[in-house]
Amino acid sequence: MPSSYTRIGLQPANTSRVPFFGQLVFGLVAVAYPLLSILGDPNRTPGVLRYLDWMFLSLAVLYILYVLVQNSPLLGTQTYLEITPSYLVHKGGLFVGKQPFEAREMRGLLLEPKHLLLRMQDGTSYSLNLRQVRRRRRQQLRTMLQDFAKHNNLAFEERTTTEL
Repeated sequence: MPSSYTRIGLQPANTSRVPFFGQLVFGLVAVAYPLLSILGDPNRTPGVLRYLDWMFLSLAVLYILYVLVQNSPLLGTQTYLEITPSYLVHKGGLFVGKQPFEAREMRGLLLEPKHLLLRMQDGTSYSLNLRQVRRRRRQQLRTMLQDFAKHNNLAFEERTTTEL
């Protein structure tokens, strides 16, 4: 392998039912409503409701920050597949822990068009979603996985769409 490790940045997993811009618009509306209430006529709302407006405003701002951090690389690449000489490490997002897969515990790799299947020595298998890999990086990922398998004496199979 050319370097000690290589990271393949993954696109955020678009698994939510509401798309990113829909979540952002929802958050902006949730910010606008208490702002209009706070900046409105102070005699119209009693003190307790003003407190609730401020609390709702702070929660709406936190929601917008959460959506931005989850869906854009504000804090760097948070979703990646890291290939080291003896490990494969998958990190699914900012609030998701790393999944390390040690090469000596693997039996083989199966590369499919949309998934990478890791077969382990104990008979279990893990499927990593490769839909998050950008198209221009797929060939580079394929070569790095072949090098990883060759370096660790693992069986490497590849299925194309015509074989499925």
